[in-house]
Amino acid sequence: MNIIITGFMGSGKTTIGRKLAKLIEYSFVDTDSEIEDDQGCSVSEIFKYGGEECFREMETRLLEKLMNIDNCVIATGGGIVLREENRKMLKGIGKRVYLRVPEEELARRLMNDRNRPLLMNNNTEIVVQGMLKERGLLYEQAECIIDTSQRSPHQIATEIAKKLCNADHDRNF
Repeated sequence: MNIIITGFMGSGKTTIGRKLAKLIEYSFVDTDSEIEDDQGCSVSEIFKYGGEECFREMETRLLEKLMNIDNCVIATGGGIVLREENRKMLKGIGKRVYLRVPEEELARRLMNDRNRPLLMNNNTEIVVQGMLKERGLLYEQAECIIDTSQRSPHQIATEIAKKLCNADHDRNF
């Protein structure tokens, strides 16, 4: 079984995904990092020179490669759910977990982040609001929805492990 971490940018997908993978002794893949390694440049540079559609195509190709892996926690990019074909592949790859973060908290986390191509030169609060409206229902299709409010990454990873693996993984790491 694979566990796929989805959610908005800044929701903690990579941090929680790494902790979860360590906790349940799975391998870990971050789709954005995989694409950056493959392309030899940052996601921001891909957006700048190839555009968002180019990046979304790279996400789709990467998901095709991940169809045959097992025992892996996969942290996805926030927009991977925008393509219907990606949503179908994600569902086929493993159990999807949506890290739900309140809109105000996301805006606060992302306010000064200049590494996010979709936020550059834009009002963060307005962008977050619009993108959440577009993506919210897509994230909600996940098999497991975790409210991350007022909880540490360790607590969230432990809850995911208990819900999806029926395991008691409350040890420190």
